Amino acid sequence: MWDPNQYLIAIDLFFRLIGVIYFFAFFPFTYQIKGLLGSNGILPVNRYLEAIKRLYGRKAYKLVPTLFWLNSSDQCLVLTMWAGVIASLLLALGIGTPIMILLLYLLHLSLVSVGQDFLGFGWELYLLEITCNSFFLSLTAQPNVFIWISLNILLFRFHFQGGAVKLQSHDVNWRNLTAVGFHYQSQPIPNTLAWFAYKLPISINKFSTVLMFIIELIIPFGIFGPEWMRMITFIFFAGLQLMIWATGNFSYLNHLTLAFTTILVGNTYLGYLFAAPSPPEAPYLAIDIFLSCIGIFLITFQLLNFWESMLQWSNKFIRKIEKMISPFHIINRYGIFAVMTTQRIEIVIEGSLDGIVWQEYIFKYKPSEINYRPRRNSPIQPRLDWQMWFLPFSNYYNNIWFQNFLALLLKGEKDVVALVRKAPFGDTPPRYIRAIAYDYEFSDWNALKSKGEWWKRKYAGIYSPTLTLKR
Repeated sequence: MWDPNQYLIAIDLFFRLIGVIYFFAFFPFTYQIKGLLGSNGILPVNRYLEAIKRLYGRKAYKLVPTLFWLNSSDQCLVLTMWAGVIASLLLALGIGTPIMILLLYLLHLSLVSVGQDFLGFGWELYLLEITCNSFFLSLTAQPNVFIWISLNILLFRFHFQGGAVKLQSHDVNWRNLTAVGFHYQSQPIPNTLAWFAYKLPISINKFSTVLMFIIELIIPFGIFGPEWMRMITFIFFAGLQLMIWATGNFSYLNHLTLAFTTILVGNTYLGYLFAAPSPPEAPYLAIDIFLSCIGIFLITFQLLNFWESMLQWSNKFIRKIEKMISPFHIINRYGIFAVMTTQRIEIVIEGSLDGIVWQEYIFKYKPSEINYRPRRNSPIQPRLDWQMWFLPFSNYYNNIWFQNFLALLLKGEKDVVALVRKAPFGDTPPRYIRAIAYDYEFSDWNALKSKGEWWKRKYAGIYSPTLTLKR
């Protein structure tokens, strides 16, 4: 593990796979960004930056590091996404690796910094931290050992903290091993296999939960073992990500983690598939010292982050440094689904021309019609559909983005309407709009076979008031 020269094939492959991941981070966003963040979108970037500037003055540039301070027009937003697409393809082809990695980090950081609700997911930060480490690793033909160790510690933290938060939350569903059974139905956007997995016996779901804890809390220590142990760790990690991917839709998270775990596979194993590289030249001493200092810094603060997350301990000086670097997402905390959601409440939007007859807006992927089969969309992330999942956890008045969304549907804003699969009145905007809460559950075998119903739902209440525009 300590000698990166034994992993040169994996490191080159890893860099190329990062390019593939960035393609899926940027390309699907090219046709979503105007509706979500454009000047007439749900959360316009230009208004967000103006508000931050008014609030913080010159400090705003440090708090929100983004290239969009220079230009936040719709054309610039779209061009930035296409720049990311091109850079990702070049990286995947192995062209200008250090430059492409740095460019992708800057572009993605710029987007995450202004993405507000739509880019607040853990995998965005995970990708940025991986990219930061990857950039420094790519600067020399012979990888710096301290940067290499930092990258491996990051892989360990991601898995171990993912398991630890589930126990630290004291959620009864994780402790009695039933959480995975709920997860298939209650996750943000289920797919077809999730419907079938939900029907598995509770004993199998409990076994799956135990296996997940083993992979997240015990197997990660294999990262620091010899090459054969790292290979076994890779197999377990890859198996976990494939199973999560098979039964869920988590954007590019599973693909990213799978790509990241390739750093565990040594030249001994990959040499059967790829040509062994020539022994790399040692870098200049000054460059090696500089990279070593960067690596030691990253290692130190990763370990401090890990210590804080495990023991809930903190230090004033450390917090100050963490606050300084936090806008750049160099070091982050990880762990999703610390508390398992056991009920699925969906917010359904309805429009009306007369206030009497109401028809639904149909989304592209989130559950809506009960006879519409849950689809796979990963590694693409339909960000509006994802954000709708969070609505039931707070009330209508606390979700500014959703209020804006309904207002833009009333106006018939083209780029926003394009984010849904079907508007009830086509190009004609409704005169009235409202949001209703429904309790959704997977249907049973009989309902699927006889009626073609994948879901069943029951009315759970009003989510928003009925809205209209003065015309």
